[in-house]
Amino acid sequence: MNRVLEAEREAAAAIAAAEAEAEATLRAAREQRREILDKARDRASRLHVRAQSRIAATLSELDAQAKAATGSRESLESIAQRAIDNLARRLASGDHEPP
Repeated sequence: MNRVLEAEREAAAAIAAAEAEAEATLRAAREQRREILDKARDRASRLHVRAQSRIAATLSELDAQAKAATGSRESLESIAQRAIDNLARRLASGDHEPP
């Protein structure tokens, strides 16, 4: 009878230890998921800010080119088309970093 009770106690202790280990593993996995999401959000935010900056710079350049093109053969439409083509090529390539 004592052996059975001792075996039950050992089994209960093993189950409790396994449950505690599983909970610790789940907590660690949740924390890792949070860290990954935070890093991904930070990176997306930085990419967005850089993209906005590049867009503003490109628009300024286009404005300058449009003003200069008044007396030039290159029309505003061709400048805009070139910018659209460049943007489409960059978006399609998967490389969203500046050249």
